[in-house]
Amino acid sequence: MGLTVSGKVRVKAGRVLTQGFLIDVDVPSEERLAMQVDVSGMGDVEHMEWVRGLQDLLRSIDANYRVAVTGKSGGILRGRSVRVRYVKDEAGRQVKVATFHPYPSMLVNRLKGIRHKVYDALNENCLILQEERIGRLKRKLYFLPSSLAPGLMVEIDGLNGQLRALKRDIAEFEEGDHFSDIMEHVAKTGVEPDFRADLASIRVSPVPLSLSREFFIQYLEEERRKALLEVDEARRVGLASLEREIERRRREMLEGLKRDLEERFSAVMAMAEEAVKAAVRGGRANCQAAAKRLKQLSRLIESTGVEFDERPFDVLGDVLSAAASRNVEALEAAVNDLAESLGIQPTGDPSRDMEVVSRAVRGRSVLLFTID
Repeated sequence: MGLTVSGKVRVKAGRVLTQGFLIDVDVPSEERLAMQVDVSGMGDVEHMEWVRGLQDLLRSIDANYRVAVTGKSGGILRGRSVRVRYVKDEAGRQVKVATFHPYPSMLVNRLKGIRHKVYDALNENCLILQEERIGRLKRKLYFLPSSLAPGLMVEIDGLNGQLRALKRDIAEFEEGDHFSDIMEHVAKTGVEPDFRADLASIRVSPVPLSLSREFFIQYLEEERRKALLEVDEARRVGLASLEREIERRRREMLEGLKRDLEERFSAVMAMAEEAVKAAVRGGRANCQAAAKRLKQLSRLIESTGVEFDERPFDVLGDVLSAAASRNVEALEAAVNDLAESLGIQPTGDPSRDMEVVSRAVRGRSVLLFTID
């Protein structure tokens, strides 16, 4: 069965009118379900026995909880990790701390799944304007086109519903015997346990933003008019400085937007390259994921208002359709069209031509998007 690629991009020529929201997102992680216990008061042998006993208890609880929830037993259960390391307390003293999740793996994994869905929704609906690394953490600055904002918030509301259901199941587990058994085991360290999960709702905080040149020009012209009427030279000087900074930052954000679009297109192109090579060999070409990404990219471009050449996007959809159907003649014609749309002379060898096209796109030697 052939594959139909829909969502071809249609954007009118003209200036970029990019409006939307900067997104700050707060998603509870599985660290909120982790418990830390000071085991400094235990000897090495006693401490190791305590850890082994805790791991056995957690593994047993995993098995029992799975049967209670799914009605199924058996299968291979993964061991439960208990991480022990030295840290400094508030007084600066070095203490030995054990960290673990006192909840069944099924509950912890549900939280991981919700978190992944949040970031999948952000990546589908937002563009990344900036990315910076702080230690081991990577922080991204998301831009959400205004037309996609309602759809994203519907998804977030649905995921918050899943999170509320998870919180109810966690609270129910905390009232049961298994949780009591874990707390009793913790008490063997000499520490009186007082732990409950604290999961805040998923929060997406949108800040309105316009990257349109016209928006800033209108604002600056109005402020200049006021400065002239008030004969305020200092204000005029300040406006000139503000204009330079606004334009510098606006260009940085638009370049980030353009870079993210190019990287997404390169990723789809790389997937298409593999699909074409598989189809030429007579194998099964997996085009579904590439087609999905192409559709998502088309949706983002339509919502963002970036000027671009439509033809490479349209023809790439034809390439994926031909690869999925393993129609070699149609595949060769589609790859030829794709190469020509990017200013590359095709050779008639689909595999070779797709490799050259993909390399050109990754190297940004072709102009894909124009920003204003």
